[in-house]
Amino acid sequence: MKRSSDSRFWRSVWHVALPVTLQTVVMSLLSMTDQVMVGQLGITAVAATGVAAKLNAIVIVVLSGLSSGIAIYAAQFWGQGRPERLPPLLGYGFMVGIPLAGVMVLLISFWPQHAIALFSADSHVQQQGATYVLIVAFSFVPQMVTLLYSALLRATGDARLPLFASLVAVLLNLLFNYLLIFGHAGCPKLGLSGAAWATLLARSVELAVILLALYWRGHVLAIFHWRALCGLTSHVRRGLLFTTMPLILTEGVWVLGESAYAMVYGHMSTLALAAMTMTYPLQGLSIGLLCGLSAAASVLVGQRLGADDFRGAISCAHRLLRLGMAASLLVGLLLLAGAGSYVGLYDASAEVLLQAQWCVWVFALLLWVKVGNMIIAGGILNSGGDSRFVLVMESLATWLIGVPSAYIMAFWLQLPIHWVYLVLSLEELVRLAVGYWRLRSRRWMRNLVATPVDDAVAQPS
Repeated sequence: MKRSSDSRFWRSVWHVALPVTLQTVVMSLLSMTDQVMVGQLGITAVAATGVAAKLNAIVIVVLSGLSSGIAIYAAQFWGQGRPERLPPLLGYGFMVGIPLAGVMVLLISFWPQHAIALFSADSHVQQQGATYVLIVAFSFVPQMVTLLYSALLRATGDARLPLFASLVAVLLNLLFNYLLIFGHAGCPKLGLSGAAWATLLARSVELAVILLALYWRGHVLAIFHWRALCGLTSHVRRGLLFTTMPLILTEGVWVLGESAYAMVYGHMSTLALAAMTMTYPLQGLSIGLLCGLSAAASVLVGQRLGADDFRGAISCAHRLLRLGMAASLLVGLLLLAGAGSYVGLYDASAEVLLQAQWCVWVFALLLWVKVGNMIIAGGILNSGGDSRFVLVMESLATWLIGVPSAYIMAFWLQLPIHWVYLVLSLEELVRLAVGYWRLRSRRWMRNLVATPVDDAVAQPS
């Protein structure tokens, strides 16, 4: 009986985690290919795309907080057997997300160079980055809608459609990069602008693929009348507000912290910024290999909480955390061994390549800590609506430890980029210790979608 239960559990993990992992890895490989292609245009272009990517991350990560909050409720409704509650959740996401994305598009459209100047004092980086981000900004709205649909689909256990849409987007992005950056097959040679247009076109097609598939299937998320997007109870609206807003703030705090780090790198020197930018695709690929476990934790633990199976929820949480930590140690060892080969793909000076290699090694040594935080805070704690605790924990660690230490190391002690990166990353150890304590306390375990008969939130006894 136990063997059968274990088999069902690991099949559920595999069903959610594998497509999410593949999707993230595919997108990371796309980013890596983008960097290598753009790298042929010189280190200024590499630095410019790195800065523009930070601006894009500010928007997308905040919108991811919104989609994650909605997905928490979707997973619990699905575990409770109430799929008809999903379209109103989608409507709530549209109501909040579209204005947010629209405001960001307008801000960057009017002040692109000012936005880039926050991250780099190099006028050439500012000029090229402004041209790039001005085009990419128009992909924010389709990316936001894609994030919402993908999060809701994963909450129901269907992660294959978002994966398929991402594969289509990646292939198109690679094709458009080849045609538009270098001017092949009679297309204009647009350089960095070509990479931006490729991103915009690919993101738009990705959303179109998801929508066409949903309507072709007659899925519950295929909306045929706007009234289907309405109808959330006051109980759920309140819960969404108190769960989603801390998630958005958490993601905002995190990405602003990452942006502060990028400002440090950019104001150290363009060489330092280029060295760190070279590591971003590899970091994304490594985290992507293991992010499926965080998604599985959010979905599977959330479904058990929605069904009031608190014993199953805590067991699921611990098993996924152990698996993630073990896998991240293995990936870290591979990174240590392959760092030199990876940075050798870039056309840059020996000094930049050496700094980039050191930064990859630092990342590899701390990967297990980053993955532990991703699974605990991003998956387990948030699945029970413990987003306010996560907000406080991550805010204090980032802004009281990480950012101050980065400025001290870079501008007071004037250490090399890899030492700056190492010291600022130590705040993740603090978050891991606090997050694990919270996990063991079980205070995060709540049923957020208890039936409105008593309008109460169920909790473990």
